Amino acid sequence: MRKIGITGGIGSGKSLAASFIKEEGFPVLDADDLTKELWEDPAVVEELGVKLRERGYLQGEFTPRGVRAVARRAFQDMQIINILETTLQPLILEKMKAWLDLREKEGAKLVFVVVPLLFECGLQYLFDDTLTINVANEIRERRLQLSRPLSAGDINLRFNRQWANWARSRYADYTIDNDGASEELRAKMNEFLAEETSKAN
Repeated sequence: MRKIGITGGIGSGKSLAASFIKEEGFPVLDADDLTKELWEDPAVVEELGVKLRERGYLQGEFTPRGVRAVARRAFQDMQIINILETTLQPLILEKMKAWLDLREKEGAKLVFVVVPLLFECGLQYLFDDTLTINVANEIRERRLQLSRPLSAGDINLRFNRQWANWARSRYADYTIDNDGASEELRAKMNEFLAEETSKAN
């Protein structure tokens, strides 16, 4: 089974690319969905709450809502980021590997996993090929301001947390530029899928 990792900065179009892949009938997993699942697990939220309280971010008894409120400040505080990453990333990786194992048992020949921090977390070893979707920062910022309630400052904090386009392209096996319309991205993804399908057969 060939495993393909897809990455790209915030606002690059990873979710749109994943939707095109799903339309073609290929299994796709988004690591962001695994993160959302973990935030619905009371045991995980409690563990995060304990760690945040130990470092003074929560006072007294904590609630899931309070833990999430602190987590939303993560991009402004490196210590919060470290707490979230050291707690959540091993659990995400465990779920990701379980999903891959299940797809292999089902006989899938080609699967795709969207991992926003693929290279930042050193997870490229999991995949046969990696694809980064890049968009010029000014275009990403414009798209994010239209689609999410983020200020320019919030967007820049997130940009700074992730690798630059050139760095991802240096390590990725493939790069797709998504500065144009969605149909252009679809056409490029179809070409990429055709190449990966030929490798899997």
